[in-house]
Amino acid sequence: MNRLLNRLTNLVLLVLGIFSLVSLMIDSFGCRVAPSFWIWLLLACVLLWYAGTFKRGIWIGMPLCALLLYGAYRFFGRDPWPEAQDLIDRISGAFYSHITHPGSAYPYANYTQAHSLVFLLVAFFLAAYLISALTSRNLRISLSMLETLPIFICCIIVNGSVPALASAGILLFWFLLVATGPGYNPDGSAGRTLLCCILPIALVLGGLLLLHRPENYVYTEYDLKLSQRFERYTHWFDLLTGRSSEADVYLSDPEHQAESDQPRTRYHSAWDAEDSSMRLSQEYDHESALIPLFELRSDTGGKLYLRTKCYGDYQGTGWLPAEELSAGSSLPFTAFAVSQSPEGVSRSVEVRTMVDFDTLCIPYYAAVSSGSDVFVASEDQINYKISYTEYHGLFEGLTLPGDAASSEQVYQLHAHNAYVRLPEETRAAALAICAEAGLRAEDPDIITAVAAYVQQLGDYDLDVGAYPSDDYAIYFLTQSHRGYCIHYASAATVLYRALGIPARVTEGFVAVTYPGIPTDVLAQDAHAWVEVYLDGVGWVPVEVTHGSGFATLEMPAAPDPTPEPSPELLLPESGTMPELSTPQPTPGDNGGGGGGSSGPEETGGGAGEDGGSRSWKALLILPCLALALILWYLLARLLFESQVNQADGRRAVLACWRYANRASRFGGELPQIIVDTAEKVAFSPHMIRKDELTQCRLELKDLIEQVYPGLNPFNKFRFRILRGMK
Repeated sequence: MNRLLNRLTNLVLLVLGIFSLVSLMIDSFGCRVAPSFWIWLLLACVLLWYAGTFKRGIWIGMPLCALLLYGAYRFFGRDPWPEAQDLIDRISGAFYSHITHPGSAYPYANYTQAHSLVFLLVAFFLAAYLISALTSRNLRISLSMLETLPIFICCIIVNGSVPALASAGILLFWFLLVATGPGYNPDGSAGRTLLCCILPIALVLGGLLLLHRPENYVYTEYDLKLSQRFERYTHWFDLLTGRSSEADVYLSDPEHQAESDQPRTRYHSAWDAEDSSMRLSQEYDHESALIPLFELRSDTGGKLYLRTKCYGDYQGTGWLPAEELSAGSSLPFTAFAVSQSPEGVSRSVEVRTMVDFDTLCIPYYAAVSSGSDVFVASEDQINYKISYTEYHGLFEGLTLPGDAASSEQVYQLHAHNAYVRLPEETRAAALAICAEAGLRAEDPDIITAVAAYVQQLGDYDLDVGAYPSDDYAIYFLTQSHRGYCIHYASAATVLYRALGIPARVTEGFVAVTYPGIPTDVLAQDAHAWVEVYLDGVGWVPVEVTHGSGFATLEMPAAPDPTPEPSPELLLPESGTMPELSTPQPTPGDNGGGGGGSSGPEETGGGAGEDGGSRSWKALLILPCLALALILWYLLARLLFESQVNQADGRRAVLACWRYANRASRFGGELPQIIVDTAEKVAFSPHMIRKDELTQCRLELKDLIEQVYPGLNPFNKFRFRILRGMK
């Protein structure tokens, strides 16, 4: 019974410690994980507990861990490298903002906003170390604290506050760790101790959090005095790190409270000028990058592109809105087309704004319009819900309903006139670039080819500054090769137009959502991409930015039918009600669905990849497993050396007997002197002489040297790597 309770004790401590540490790291560095992440993490903890606690459990546990990691990779369906890059960038930013340059804003690259896969890998290694520490015979507390205490301190410094649940979990873990003893004994009473301690302590902590929730706590004048008194004791830390507490603002500060009552500010894009143009010469605003703008709540998960405004008149150093067609807006065309496809799925997203917008944030493909061809006016709506169609199918073969098809033919003439215009010098330079790169308008994959060419051409750089040129697109393509989304989008749009493909620059936001969970969208989530016009379908987004964390959207070729004049399309009005819905296809209309290239995968619910790409990326798990084996060997070797060479002679003799017994199972003979000395320790109170201990160590060494050379490769792996005896 004691053995079972002690094993369950290790499982409880492992889950409690890892869940608390991971929650603290996620909260401290502003990362986001899917709700299913916690289920995967629990499974990883259980498998590692089984591998580290049970005899020969490693032979079953570790292969299952490898399958678990591969299953998580397939489930989340994302490339782990952008997640790892973004996590490293966030850690670097925290070090920059809190240690080297206190109070400064760090220019985050924002490779991605989802971190489930990389945190699962980090938690896997943390859990592997922690279960090794929890099963240590005499260094259990020291090794466990060596992992948890530095992470806790660093996260608290970065966070600036104490997250209630995660901190309570860490404190409970430490208390139970100390209460259950400094060493793991399978037949000891640590399990009974944990059962006696965990319930009352958990009830006390849970009751305190329930009665005094941190978010509802009201700071009094006495609390402020205590905080100020505590600051005097932490002043030495501020001096060492260069941090200053003068800028700290308390919740009860009247000036701070007054700021919260100020009227809502009007949002202006970092690239918008006063004349409603997009100015490419404006530098990226790092200071306002972390300002929250609105909150999303979606009924599905994945990456969501939200369009706000489009630009179509290239001015060399910026963009102006293109001339609009008085007959109506083209924004709902693509939504009408995909809504008739059996592959389209109806979705909805709720938007709760924190600042005032002139336009609505519209997902693809939502059939809403306010009459404009470049934006949908917000009409001062603060909170609204938009229905849209999630579509990952093909565009070729899609058709529009009767009235919409007629109006689309009228709009084609306008698109092929207004959205292919360029200054003559720009057009000539762009055509020369296309000729040199082998980009031809008659290529059926020309849209994808241009996007790939622009992506691989430059380096993503938020600090690029103003170009010494009056033609930013050509300068980027021929000389600079450095910039961020607006530079990439401008360059690709110019190339498309030079080839006769209607294209325009679109600005908006890109966010990663999870079903039913609110997602905060910050100013740093603003993005720009390209929309190309597909005749008979409408405007379709194309991602052309390299290194932004957004995958390339594979686009079909643009057909070129000759449009004929037709009646005006009657478009639905957005209205003042918060519900904006996507119309359903009318009976008798022909549904689409034909051959061609794949549609935009990033605009609705997560990026997909082809099987070949996933196959080689699955090999990334192999280095992770190799690293896990190396860490396991180092820990096993450290444990072997520390136990055999410890100062306590009686414990050292018993350790020599345990390892000699393990070595003898591989074919050697257990030395009698080790057996006799171990029996002396176990059954008599006599002290162990130094020469007896030395002789036991020498016999163990000779046994290892005798057994190891004659083993086959598999047993050598077990003997050396897994047992750490060589």
